[in-house]
Amino acid sequence: MSLKPPSSSPEAGAYAGLSAHGPALAGHAAGRRPRALSEKQRRGLLGTAAARVVEEARERKRRWLRRLDTIHASGCRTKRQRWEALAALAEPMLARLDLATLALGWLDENGAFRLNRQRGLAEDTGLSECRVSRTLSALEAAGYLRRRVRRIFKHGQQWVTRVTIHLRPRFFIDLGLGHQLAEARTRKKAQRESLLRGVKVREQQAAIQELGDAMQRKQSHRKAQAVRKAKVVKLAEARELERNRAKAAAAQQLAVDNPDWSIAEIRAEIDRLFPPA
Repeated sequence: MSLKPPSSSPEAGAYAGLSAHGPALAGHAAGRRPRALSEKQRRGLLGTAAARVVEEARERKRRWLRRLDTIHASGCRTKRQRWEALAALAEPMLARLDLATLALGWLDENGAFRLNRQRGLAEDTGLSECRVSRTLSALEAAGYLRRRVRRIFKHGQQWVTRVTIHLRPRFFIDLGLGHQLAEARTRKKAQRESLLRGVKVREQQAAIQELGDAMQRKQSHRKAQAVRKAKVVKLAEARELERNRAKAAAAQQLAVDNPDWSIAEIRAEIDRLFPPA
């Protein structure tokens, strides 16, 4: 039984780009990297969520994400700098959020999951990686986010660390979007299954095509071998015919030159002149 996660799962995204024969780019560096929501996303759940995060960071009215404001045991409110960092992170995080799994990443056209990692978030927002990590830690403490850290041995040479980031449903619930999230996840799960079915069909067609091409190459190879073998046989037959003609001519000449020789003597002389190959 294979322990490798399916390529469409967020867990498999942590291994992208680590194979010596795999793609050169992985995660946020593979393909398109939006730093902001599209116009279509802005009109839906993700746009509303991002707007409410920015609103709370600006006004601090404790209308949204109250848990984040009460993560300190001392009772002090979360610092404004943390809220400002979250406001900067909101769109880059949500622009590449897989609603079906709530993991930060996306499925590419081949059905492989690509992670939107901390480094990508830092590059997209202009924040330092340390500040991004601290902000994510605050969200994790509030119960809005879960991070899974993996140490993976790369190419048998060195360990690398990959972090898979998941938003929890509580993040959207505390933004007043719990019902919208449930509806959106149902739609996205159906779209995800449809995409993966299409990918599976294409993979099966490619496998059948490859099998047919392999059989055609094998048949072509056999035909070429048969042609080469036929040429060798034909050449051998031509050489044998020429040898027999030479032997007959030699026997006739010996009979003329030595009329007193018997047939046995002529044959012996021919065998001496034309030894077996």
